[in-house]
Amino acid sequence: MQPGLYRVLLFKDFIFVKIIYNEMIKILYLAIILSFVLFLAININSPIKIQGDGVFYYSWLRSALWDRDFDFKNELEYYADYDVGSKWFLDNSVVTPTGKIPNAYAYGAGLMWLPFVLLAHLVTWLLSLFDPQVVISGYTYFYVLAINFATWLYGVLSVLMIYQIIKKVFDQKVAVLTTLGIWLASSIIYYQFLESSMSHIGSLFLVTSFFCLIIRAWRQEKYYPWLLSVVIFLMIATRWQNVIFLMAYLPILWRHRQDMMILMRKALVATVPVVVFVLSQLLIWKNIYGQYLLVPQGEGFVRFEFHGLYTLLSSNRGLLLWSPIFILAVVGWFYLSKKSKFLAGITLAVFVGQWIINSSLNDLGGGDAYGARRFIETLPFLALALASLLAKIDRRAIMTVVILIFILCNLVLIENYRLGIIPHAGEFKFWQVNYFQVIGRDIDRFISR
Repeated sequence: MQPGLYRVLLFKDFIFVKIIYNEMIKILYLAIILSFVLFLAININSPIKIQGDGVFYYSWLRSALWDRDFDFKNELEYYADYDVGSKWFLDNSVVTPTGKIPNAYAYGAGLMWLPFVLLAHLVTWLLSLFDPQVVISGYTYFYVLAINFATWLYGVLSVLMIYQIIKKVFDQKVAVLTTLGIWLASSIIYYQFLESSMSHIGSLFLVTSFFCLIIRAWRQEKYYPWLLSVVIFLMIATRWQNVIFLMAYLPILWRHRQDMMILMRKALVATVPVVVFVLSQLLIWKNIYGQYLLVPQGEGFVRFEFHGLYTLLSSNRGLLLWSPIFILAVVGWFYLSKKSKFLAGITLAVFVGQWIINSSLNDLGGGDAYGARRFIETLPFLALALASLLAKIDRRAIMTVVILIFILCNLVLIENYRLGIIPHAGEFKFWQVNYFQVIGRDIDRFISR
């Protein structure tokens, strides 16, 4: 069969993925199909619970829809039955000066889940017409399944956009292998499936969308400025530190420095959503905390210190130790700079910006976390650097084997983390763990079932 050209249009002129149908793209499609089967296997019987930070992310949405307020006490009372964090807040009577439960997390994840939760609400309501025992509470089966599905879908769309970004610069085999490596050899896959109520995958989708639009703007291809504004708003509303990614927009402004009218219009595209977000956040903080300006995580959350090597190499979620595939990306920056000064410049700038912030926080490892979760949003940028190095490898069989080894190591590490063989937080003796013992354990568990 002759290869055909397939075009996938998402959000009309926003994400324009041109896919050549051949053996390599079959592998990417197969991986996505298998990921959906895995999603069903994990969630269809009993969806992965909302817990940890996810309780606070979802509480924004549930409290607004059901209670019409930002008082999260009843949400925490529900989740305290199994969530340690929720129980701790209630047991210690942690409240703000206004008497409300504090919420130190951004509200944007709730907005990203909103369409899926509304669909779950509709399904639950229809079922309640036939079965009076069906409860429309925002906590039941379809609501949780909707959030987990949204996270899976945002992960898949992020993967497709990362593929598109790489395909604009490199050949298809490099694009597919790099995309699979970024997806399956990093912490993306863990948070896409096993901690779906965290904000990282929705945030990754928004940052990757932002990156796609920036590339289109730089290449002077068609894009909608209003859509870029919406993406910027949701991006920083989902994770505040995503504001650092706006550095990637500065070259667009610099290009139009000679024409003040165009420069002003371009600047408004980024400044308006930032201003709208800041005003909304200040009003919300006033409602919950009784004051407009504060650091909700506590005054010592960000420190004037820099522990750069620690966040890269520490056993406490160091990026390059937990996801060593990105060591190749560090080397690949040199080759990317030869390919495109623009891409190399913004990639390096946003990564360094995030690295500085992540290396200045009071909890450098991110608490209970798989891998360097605070770096997940930088991965679309690192993908280009990784692809630059892979493109320089003449023997593609070697390149494929290397990517597969990194993927296998990541999957084994995830299983060790999931089963508690390695700790969920803090440092440990990384090199002294027998990671492959989980294979025997999983075989025994499978046989026992």
